[in-house]
Amino acid sequence: MTQNSLIKVGFVGLNSANTLAIKTHCQAILQVSADFEISAIYNDNIQESLNIIDRLSLQDATAYPSLKQLVSNSSIDMIVFSSNGRPIYDSIMSVLDNIREEENQVKYLMFEWSFNFSLKEAEFLANKTMELGIQTIVSLQSRKSPYIIRAKELIEDGSIGKINSIEVAGNANWFGYERLQKSPAFLYEMNARRDIVSYCFGHTIDALEYMTGSYFSTISSMIFNNIPEQTLVDDMGNSLGTKIVKNVPDHLLFQGKLIKGNVPVSCSFKGGKPTKKFTKNLVIDIHGTRGDLKIEGDAGFIEISNLVLYHSGVKVDLNADMEDPPPAGQVIYNTEDEVLEFFHYRNYNALVGNMAKMYQSIANFDDRKNGRFQNVSPLAVTEQNIPSGPVPIQGLQADGFPTLLDALALYRLVENVYKSNAIGATLNVSNIAQYP
Repeated sequence: MTQNSLIKVGFVGLNSANTLAIKTHCQAILQVSADFEISAIYNDNIQESLNIIDRLSLQDATAYPSLKQLVSNSSIDMIVFSSNGRPIYDSIMSVLDNIREEENQVKYLMFEWSFNFSLKEAEFLANKTMELGIQTIVSLQSRKSPYIIRAKELIEDGSIGKINSIEVAGNANWFGYERLQKSPAFLYEMNARRDIVSYCFGHTIDALEYMTGSYFSTISSMIFNNIPEQTLVDDMGNSLGTKIVKNVPDHLLFQGKLIKGNVPVSCSFKGGKPTKKFTKNLVIDIHGTRGDLKIEGDAGFIEISNLVLYHSGVKVDLNADMEDPPPAGQVIYNTEDEVLEFFHYRNYNALVGNMAKMYQSIANFDDRKNGRFQNVSPLAVTEQNIPSGPVPIQGLQADGFPTLLDALALYRLVENVYKSNAIGATLNVSNIAQYP
C-alpha cells in the first residue's frame, strides 16, 4: 500500500497498563507497517493516551479527548478496542452511535477475546455492526498460528485418516496456588471474562474447532474452585507472606462430541504450573485411523504460545495412476509410505506473529475490496470473490479472519459450559453457530 492508502488505526483503551495489547497489537502493526498506521488513541484520561504515544514513539498518532472526536476524524479506517479488563461495552456503543451520526467512513472494528460484557450485549452488537455495514474482527488469533494451520491442512488432506478421538490438557499458571504481586486484578474477576474457562479454554477450543472443521453437538462440564486463596509472590517466585482470595475457577473438566464424525473430545484445564519438568503446559492429541497429531506448548494460552507439531501418518497420493480421478472427497493413500513430521519454527514469536498474521489478513481483504491486489495471490482474485461488503462470519474455513459472529458461536459454547456445570447435565449445542 502507498502512504495514502494505509489503514489508519485508532485504539480505544490502549495505555501503559495494557501490557498485553502493547506486546501483541502494537508490535504486530509494526511488523505490517506497510499496510497499517496507528493514528489515534483514546482513553478516559487523555494523559494516559499522551503517555502511551510518548512511550511507543507514535509520532503520527493523536490523543483524542472524546470518542466523538476520534470517530469524526475522517482518516480513521479501523478502531481497535483494548479493554485491559475495564468495562468497554458503553464505549463500543458510543463509537457506533457516533459512526451513525457522523456518517463516518470507519470500515473495521476489532475486538479482543474474551468479551467482558454479556451474551445479550454481544448479540446486539453483532446486529448493530451488520446494520451499519461495518466489518468486524475478533482476535481469536490462534487461527493464524502456523502450527494450527498446518494441523488443519493435515486433517483435511486425509494424512491421519478419519479422526477417532481428541484429548486436550492445559495448565494456566495464573490460577494456581501462587499469584504474582503485579498480576492485574481483572484476571480474578468473573465479570472480566479472563478466567480459565472463558479465556484459556475459549481460545483453545476455538483452535480445535477450526482445525477439525467442526463445531460441537453435545457437551458436558464440571468447573472447580479448589484453590480459594493464593499466595502472593514477587517476580522471583518468593512468597510475600500474604494470601489473597480467588473466586474464579482453577479447574475445568470438559467432554463433548464434534458434529463432524461424532468424534469424542475430552479436555482438562487446571491452574498452576506442572510439578514435573517433563510435563508440557499444553498438549493436544488428535488420534486418527491412519495416524496421529500432537501439538505441544509451554503455556496453556494457545494464542500467544509458540508450539510444536508432531505428525505420524501416511503420505497422501493425490496423483495416483488412475484412468479416472477419484470421486470428490475420496483420498488415495500409498500405504507403503509412513510419514513422520516434526514441525517447529525455532525463532517464531507467537505473541506477535499470530496477531501480525491476523492484521495481514485484514490488509489482504482491504486490498481485494478496494482493487489493490499486490498483497494477494493473483489466483485468489476473481470477480466472484472480491467482497462487495462486510463478511459476516469466517466459520471454520481456512481463508479470512474471525468475526463477531464467530465469537458469538464461541461465547454461546462457553456459556453452555458454565450452564452444564451449574445444572449437572449434558447439553445439546448443535445450533449455537447458526445465525440468525
